[in-house]
Amino acid sequence: MRTMKILCAALILLGLTAPGSPAAWMQFAGGPTVSNGTWPGGSAYSGTAVATASNFVNGNLSTPFIGIGPNSVPNLSPDYFATGLVPNAGPSVSAIATPYNDAGDMYHVVIDFSGTSSSAGTGFLPANSTFAIIDLDISEVYLRVKATDPASNPITSPWIGGPNAWFDMNLPMIPQGSLGAPPTLVGPASGVYDMLGINWNFDVGMWLFTTTQAVRTIEFDMARNTGNNQIGGGGAGWAFYTSPIPEPTGLTLACAGLALVGSFSPRRRG
Repeated sequence: MRTMKILCAALILLGLTAPGSPAAWMQFAGGPTVSNGTWPGGSAYSGTAVATASNFVNGNLSTPFIGIGPNSVPNLSPDYFATGLVPNAGPSVSAIATPYNDAGDMYHVVIDFSGTSSSAGTGFLPANSTFAIIDLDISEVYLRVKATDPASNPITSPWIGGPNAWFDMNLPMIPQGSLGAPPTLVGPASGVYDMLGINWNFDVGMWLFTTTQAVRTIEFDMARNTGNNQIGGGGAGWAFYTSPIPEPTGLTLACAGLALVGSFSPRRRG
């Protein structure tokens, strides 16, 4: 009997500690009009996404067009780790940046998840996926934020959950009492949202959301409404996250151990 109990404990321990799919932030490369995103190997999601920028409006003709590109936030703060989010190696958070030069700059961005696969299927970002808006400061806005479903039909009902958290993700941290009002999520009107920046510059704030439906594409207009002209003026970004999942064999081992424990329970005699 003692040997069987040791076996049960070993099965449960192996099941709970067996390696599974790690959490990860999608990593982007390339730009300024096309940037390719890749889910890190071994994570719960696999494959790719493609971010495309178009319809550029230059707010100041004396400065060049500016477009999308990869970004990474290192030196993550205790605020970040307190959420339970896991960084990529570094540690860092990877994102697709949507920068600007001048007041009046605007362009359209489409992020297409047709190349993404998960246990939920292929060709879309699953429901209940976490995404983040990073560093959405004063004068920066995301307008007409909308999505399509896995069949490429426009989503006309609410598809964004949250905001679920709002915090300083960078070191050195800014005291929480100094943050002021968080960004504003407006909508949806027939599935279309606006995201309006906070009323001052705050580097680097993270605003967490979830998808309440599976989405094939997310698109929006990046705009800078006001402010001085400056090359490399700044800009916010989007980051996409896959949570960790336990390894299936590990779950099987843990369940087997629990089942054996249950079989040792005393039984009443009739």
